[in-house]
Amino acid sequence: MPKRAPWWDDKSLLSAVVTGCIIRLLPLLLWLDWVCVRDECTYSKISRRIVDGEGMVGSAGWLWAPGYPMIVAVHRWFTGVSGSTKVTQIVAAGVCTVLLYRLVLRVYRDWDDGSRRRTARIAAWMYALSPHMVFFSISLWSEVLYGTLLLGLLITLDKARDALPSLDRGWLRRAAFVGVMAGICVLFRGVATYMVPIFAVTLLWGRLRSLGAYQQVAVMVLGAMLTVAPYSVYVSKKFEATIISDRTLGQMMWLGNNDFSPITFDYGNGYLSQRAFKRHSAKGRKQCAGRKKVIKRDTCNTENGKQWIQDNPVDFLSRMPLRVAQMLNPNSLMTRHLRWGGWRGLPQWFDELLIVLQALGSGFVLIGGAFALVARGRGGHGLVTGLILLYHCAAIAALAGLTRYRVPLEPLLMVYGAGLLSNPRRVWQGLVADKWRIALGVVVMAWVIPLVLWFLPAGWPWWRSW
Repeated sequence: MPKRAPWWDDKSLLSAVVTGCIIRLLPLLLWLDWVCVRDECTYSKISRRIVDGEGMVGSAGWLWAPGYPMIVAVHRWFTGVSGSTKVTQIVAAGVCTVLLYRLVLRVYRDWDDGSRRRTARIAAWMYALSPHMVFFSISLWSEVLYGTLLLGLLITLDKARDALPSLDRGWLRRAAFVGVMAGICVLFRGVATYMVPIFAVTLLWGRLRSLGAYQQVAVMVLGAMLTVAPYSVYVSKKFEATIISDRTLGQMMWLGNNDFSPITFDYGNGYLSQRAFKRHSAKGRKQCAGRKKVIKRDTCNTENGKQWIQDNPVDFLSRMPLRVAQMLNPNSLMTRHLRWGGWRGLPQWFDELLIVLQALGSGFVLIGGAFALVARGRGGHGLVTGLILLYHCAAIAALAGLTRYRVPLEPLLMVYGAGLLSNPRRVWQGLVADKWRIALGVVVMAWVIPLVLWFLPAGWPWWRSW
């Protein structure tokens, strides 16, 4: 490929997109009767009620953010089947592959063109072939669409920062677009509400004396507010309570801050059957309102959770590593799906191979990506990536963990994991160039490696959790 050929002419990128789409389509076509599990079923039920004209509703005691249920509802309205959303998610996975490629080219701008292209190709293929990402793109969960949106937001944020020094055309428009995308993220997941300040800090980083930076922040925040406000007003009026995007905090506190240990539904570190779930949760405080009273249930569960933390501060703090380890478990809901025989007809050795590849792939992304982020992370993108990861880990540490929650975060680490694979020597040189990076690297690895390995053996029934 010529040195200065445009990125869209990269045949390796095109091959990654096409290959990724094919390996996602195959299981979708082979197992058309794929039944829903837990939250997948809830999304389908909510979409049915939206199509029936009820608007956004609570379900099973939760009032989720509207973004994904609305998208599923649109697909149900057009096709009559909520599962048709998976086709759109496959397209989104292809878009995500391209966005990841483009983001890597921006992050490694100080490398020569050949090294940048090689690193971008590695990142694209990492995403396209990841069993973890393949599985979630053909499941009825929001993570792939949310992750694609998040990558697009980070590219736009980076461009907004680049446009400010010279006041290039669109320097405010790009900031406004960041705000709109941030607002859409909030409508996908309530937890994204508190990422808006992170984006503001990123725009201001290294530019505290620049009036233009503050103007960008103001426009960004305004864009986010105007995007979220219409739905917030609607749903607050409907449920007669103040709601930004969702009301799930109380349920999360019930799951993670209770007399029983935090619950997940992952294979090896959770309770997969409803009977086991009820037996485990029977040891703790009960739900304080019925499933249909979602606002009352969320409010009282939140208050009871806060009270439990005040009464049990040592237990609360001691559980923080456990909850984060539940999220960072290299196994995932894909492990559960394969162990339950979800892809019928596959030989057992192939199931085991997929589980191993998934664990190795996610394990490298989490550990290698975190290491390379410390060594390589620079400027606004290094800052925003680190803050997003820390924020999500802090939220999980305080509430309850699930491997599904890390799916949108892995592509952020693939950016740096690809750099480690492409040029490990240069990444290492970046680490040892600054003493503070060495110290930070030791601290990060001392936490990340044990947390990632904590539940790794649990993916195989003949091993026991450490």
